[in-house]
Amino acid sequence: MSSSLNRLQSVILCAFILIFSSELQALAQVDFDWTSIPGSSNLSWVDCYTSPIQCTRLNVPLNYSELSAGEATLAVIRIPSLLNGTSSYRGPVLFNPGGPDMSGVDTIVQMGAQIASVIGPEFDLVGFDARGVSNSVPLISFFKNDAERAAFDLGPDVTDATARPGVLPSQWAQFQVFGHLAQDRDDGFLSHVTTDNVARDMLTIVEAHGQSKLRYWGISYGTVLGATFASIFPDKVERLIIDGVFDVEGYYATDWSNELVDTDKVFQEFINGCFNAGPEACAFYDNSTAAISKNIDSLYKQVLAQPAVAYAPSLPQYGIVDQATLKLAIFAALYTPYSSFAPLAQGLADLTKGNGSALLQMASSSVGEIVAAVACSDGQPVTDDATALERYAQRISNISSFSSDIVTLRTLCSARSLTVSKEAGVYTQTTSRACPIGGKTSFPLMLIGNTADPVTPLAAALNTSKLFPGSVVLTQDSPGHTSFTSPSECTLGYVQRYFQNGTMPPAGTVCPVTANLFPLASNMSTKREPASNDPLSDVVLALRSSYRN
Repeated sequence: MSSSLNRLQSVILCAFILIFSSELQALAQVDFDWTSIPGSSNLSWVDCYTSPIQCTRLNVPLNYSELSAGEATLAVIRIPSLLNGTSSYRGPVLFNPGGPDMSGVDTIVQMGAQIASVIGPEFDLVGFDARGVSNSVPLISFFKNDAERAAFDLGPDVTDATARPGVLPSQWAQFQVFGHLAQDRDDGFLSHVTTDNVARDMLTIVEAHGQSKLRYWGISYGTVLGATFASIFPDKVERLIIDGVFDVEGYYATDWSNELVDTDKVFQEFINGCFNAGPEACAFYDNSTAAISKNIDSLYKQVLAQPAVAYAPSLPQYGIVDQATLKLAIFAALYTPYSSFAPLAQGLADLTKGNGSALLQMASSSVGEIVAAVACSDGQPVTDDATALERYAQRISNISSFSSDIVTLRTLCSARSLTVSKEAGVYTQTTSRACPIGGKTSFPLMLIGNTADPVTPLAAALNTSKLFPGSVVLTQDSPGHTSFTSPSECTLGYVQRYFQNGTMPPAGTVCPVTANLFPLASNMSTKREPASNDPLSDVVLALRSSYRN
């Protein structure tokens, strides 16, 4: 059964993570034993997964201010440049897929070939699992084993903090337990998993390549990482793209409410798109947008009165769909509209008949311990009790109908044992930071924002750009989270030219997309976009395919 903890963790992740396709979320197609590679201070590449991918493990200091404190070992992966060894070789471009718990290794295995085609053959495409994540060690985990995690699962369902009176105080109490687990299981590592440390790790990776400046493309949480790097090492930026830009200052203030200013706008895109697509393409169609909206409200009331059964043993997937699960499924679909809106419509149509299986599958996700450890450690301490959190919930409730997810995140960070002391002098746990976000970089940043992004609104990109003189914001005219939700030849062309020769998009550039929010089912596997002379057109199609659920 889909348990309360898994659903609670799903809420945590949805507010931070770019929801990739199920293929990317899954383990890489070909297994590889990372323990077969010894950790080293050098990049000793070996063949891994499928050709031409190569892997290595790089030792980095746990504490860059106290080198005797020990080491972490990072899993690093690359698609090597075919021009390595020639005068045309330019060095590595580091890619971060977000999270902070997304695996850079899995991303490169799954879709690295497409990303490498965008940046160009002059570069190695390099991904890595950040300290504490996936194939890197030590690994962040608050539980000793799956059995202990399952025991914690038996606690009360407090998924939606604002669903009904009494849920938020129970959520606060459960997260205090979560925090005590983290504290008891911490051997001193959690204080070293902060974003500023990962930024230093990126410089270590760059320098291990024999280079002095970073080339980087980061999406979602990767924009926090990129902005942090540019703030700490402004003279070490060769090229830096951040795509799906967080409200970075809000992130470090442990207040993500500004991330939701466009969330309902994306939800309205679903309603409008369903109506415009008609009954042939949208299974939840009705004769007006108002009617579609009313039907969704009716579903919330329906599952409040009687949660729906979700039983699909062939997946396997079974449990119930209540209000919290329904909201989570809708919220998850807002990240990837071009691949998720049609399945969401079908799931809603199924739910009207009492079948919640499809929606339960859309609402499922994975463990959120890494998100808790990193995000709460990065931010200013949250000292709110349940009463203060209820006031916070009331204050942000008018921003979005999905504001409960942000309340959950702040409640999570109220577990004081998840808020750790920072290392010497980068980001402090006070209102004045030793190194504020922003600054004049050695090469201007390029920022990308969608016209309607559910968790990283365009306004965040515009505001962050003001902190970095000379930077430029490129707008992609599409709903969804990051430009990857519907790759655009226009956007990818600017990305490629930026990496290859430093060309910046003109101020005010808006790039179109050509995909349909509700393609006809008969066309989804066969329809090809109009012929294009742009060599990136095939890359667009490949990237879009990689992101389908």
